[in-house]
Amino acid sequence: MSTEVEIKFVAKPQVKSQLVVLLADYVIIEQAVKPLSNTYFDTTTSQFRQFDFGLRTRKSLNFAEQTIKTAGIVRGGLHQRPEYNLPLQGDFPTLGDFPTEIWPENTDVAQLQVDLVDLFTTDFERTMWHVKLPNEAEIEVVFDQGMARSGEQSYPICEIELELVCGDIADLFTLAQQITQLGNVRLGNVSKAKRGYQLAGLYTPKIKPLALKMPVLETENLGDIFLTTLTQSYAHWQHHEQQYLETQNINALVEVVSAVALIQQTLLSYVNILPEIALKQTELVWLQQQLSAVGSASQLKQAMTNNRQFIRKFPEYKRITKELQALQQSYIDFTDIETLFNTSRYASIMLSVSQLLNQGLSSVKLDSANVLAFANTHLEASWQSVLDSSLSAPQLDADAYLQLHAKLKQNLLIGHCFSHHYSTEKRDKFRLPWQDILQGIDDLAVLQVLMGVAKQQPEAIAKQIEKVLVRKQCSLLDALEQTRHQALTMRPYWLEG
Repeated sequence: MSTEVEIKFVAKPQVKSQLVVLLADYVIIEQAVKPLSNTYFDTTTSQFRQFDFGLRTRKSLNFAEQTIKTAGIVRGGLHQRPEYNLPLQGDFPTLGDFPTEIWPENTDVAQLQVDLVDLFTTDFERTMWHVKLPNEAEIEVVFDQGMARSGEQSYPICEIELELVCGDIADLFTLAQQITQLGNVRLGNVSKAKRGYQLAGLYTPKIKPLALKMPVLETENLGDIFLTTLTQSYAHWQHHEQQYLETQNINALVEVVSAVALIQQTLLSYVNILPEIALKQTELVWLQQQLSAVGSASQLKQAMTNNRQFIRKFPEYKRITKELQALQQSYIDFTDIETLFNTSRYASIMLSVSQLLNQGLSSVKLDSANVLAFANTHLEASWQSVLDSSLSAPQLDADAYLQLHAKLKQNLLIGHCFSHHYSTEKRDKFRLPWQDILQGIDDLAVLQVLMGVAKQQPEAIAKQIEKVLVRKQCSLLDALEQTRHQALTMRPYWLEG
């Protein structure tokens, strides 16, 4: 049994020639090019996937093996999975050859063998370099290019994998950071096996809202919360990045933005006790700026979906609908987003967060600080900042609400980081009205966009549309004001006993 420790990149084919030049600066212990054919297996009831196991056979020139990868850890793009490799006789795996201790309790291995079916095959050319770094660390670098097939379905494979042979994980990240500078590479978290399950119709990735699940620990420290928050947010980011690239669904991109925002806020909350993370904040701010139009595009799409009857009240509504569709498309260009996701700077940001997750934290203060006191301090400071704005004014207009958006969202994000430390009932009772207000502010922003489109129409039409919009805005402001005044009477949940 061995444990893979590797970093995976999705790459463009042209990166291979650049990779050759990069690796020429290192001592190359071994280099080889060979064809590989992998066939992945599971039972008719997907039992291996339920175990979180991967089962495959691999064949090359004068070589055949069977492999089981058991459940491991994927944290921030670094893959660590125990694997068992044995010689293969024939075309089908022989499960009885593997050690008995790897199987979950009460597994009927003989029945698994009977139920095995092949799911998909990957055929690719692997170029391998076994390189030595100046500090004597050794890393195996492979460039895989080919196709995966299941029945009539197929998808191209073009990946770089770095596997640590000897040395420290930091050595793996050192070389990985150099590879990010080549451009046209993305940190990959979707294994060939998972892509194959998707290809075979046995796995359908879904868009889902970001929800943190904290492990239940006897003694919890800030380090646990910090790493758990970042790990789950990072996985959410990678999952929805891939979803967007495959589907161009704006909702997947919204989830990318949500994950990046939570990571940035988490780093901001801890910066005073982890000063080494300050640089990553500046990079995440840059990334948020690059994705700043996502919210507007999503809001407008939702408005057009949820308010069709409302928009139908506009004169010339069919033409205006087309203008709104064009406006929404102008916010987000798929080509621009894909280009961003393949830039060196983007890849370097993702890898830096991954390295932070996987190399541990230097500050002992994370172990000794009182978790609840830390959370209370940050929530209270953020909330006081909101109260010091116009939030407590007797009356707010649309512009005042729009100016509140950033501070209110930040407070809710901080609450998300530490939500599991408080009574669910008290926490949700306090947060829900403010979440409704945040949604109402988003709706006000959409009305402003609609007002801008109205002003571009002929004067007579513009006046009619503006009347409809003003009525809608007044109704929305009335609801916001009622909710705000009621919410301000509530005692913050972090001040409860």
